[in-house]
Amino acid sequence: MWLVTTYSPNALFSLRTSSSTSSGGKTNLVPTMYSVKMALLDAAFRKGIEGREIFSWIRDLDIRFEPPKQAIVNNSFVKIQTEPKDKKAGPAFISSVGFREYVFFEGELAIAIQTRELAEQQVSLLKELLLHLHYLGKRGSFLQAVGQEVCEKLGQTFSALLGEPTAFSECVVMQYLDDMGPKATFESISSFDGTSAKMGRDRVMKTVFIPYHQKRASRDFTWYTREES
Repeated sequence: MWLVTTYSPNALFSLRTSSSTSSGGKTNLVPTMYSVKMALLDAAFRKGIEGREIFSWIRDLDIRFEPPKQAIVNNSFVKIQTEPKDKKAGPAFISSVGFREYVFFEGELAIAIQTRELAEQQVSLLKELLLHLHYLGKRGSFLQAVGQEVCEKLGQTFSALLGEPTAFSECVVMQYLDDMGPKATFESISSFDGTSAKMGRDRVMKTVFIPYHQKRASRDFTWYTREES
């Protein structure tokens, strides 16, 4: 069974890929599984629930995305602050220019989570936490929950992982999205702990197929559309 929560994006979306640099920041087309799980832990803390207590099953959640019907990725150059090459003399930061991408969505974003192996109490809490998510990605990428339902299976409008049998047409976009590894610990993902997270153990990259078709592109933007099932 899949718990599907639908969100209405209220602002431009941006979430830099893990392989990008501070000066060249290409964005993902959807949130990552890692960002959703971190947002769920944050929502738990805001409700007064100790995140450490629920981390083990939040970490192992299987998450899929149904992107909005259309997405327009805008290419932009913005001013950023970077550390100078000579850190001993001069200011701590200098002004520079960075490349950024911002996504305008038309339609709603759906997040589906597999609940087959969860207890009834865990599913109940998960439903509540999902309704408390207010942004995913870069701070300011606001969204609002508008619906929630349970489905037996997902259609071809949802993302899929490499190696899974899918009913996709040839028009898909492949992106590498990060997720929490099966051996990740609460200390390694916590921003308030000195334990460092290791790529490949605490944070893993997964090849994800997103059901988008590139309709048009120029030096200023790229326009993606999603076919209906």
